Amino acid sequence: MLGAAIIVFRETLEAALIIGILAAVTAGLAGRNRWLASGVAGGVAGAVLVAMFTGRLAEMAEGTGQDLFNAAVLGIAVLMLAWHNMWMARHGAELAQNAKEVGRRVRDGSSDLAAMALVVALAVLREGSETALFLYGLAASESSGWLPTLGGGTLGLLGGALVGIGLYAGFVRIPTR
Repeated sequence: MLGAAIIVFRETLEAALIIGILAAVTAGLAGRNRWLASGVAGGVAGAVLVAMFTGRLAEMAEGTGQDLFNAAVLGIAVLMLAWHNMWMARHGAELAQNAKEVGRRVRDGSSDLAAMALVVALAVLREGSETALFLYGLAASESSGWLPTLGGGTLGLLGGALVGIGLYAGFVRIPTR
């Protein structure tokens, strides 16, 4: 349960950071909330497809291949996490700056709100896909089943969303110049 909470909290917070930056930079634009929500919905839909695809592959590997498949998914999740941590250490500030730049272009009118929705959708899709793989691997490796994983994931999602809202509130107070 704790592992699922930490994983989902971390991934939710990463997506919330991008969403919060874009929301703060584009505060006051007409239709902004609708485009942000459509980006989140698109990203969630894509992540659900990834989760369903992982489940389908697991069903096809049922039997003797199931353990190998579970180990492969868990191994891929670990490799993704290691790569992501190294990449974020080098490029995290650049990612935040790029999100600010997209928001500024949308605010100035040189980019459409759809560009913002696409950035949000891709961020949510990436973090949601990582979450789906991590949770699948975690649930497959634990003998306690899916219920504790689901409970921990729910707590992590709520915690990450609350911290994300707090970040947004802080971002709004920072002058965009």
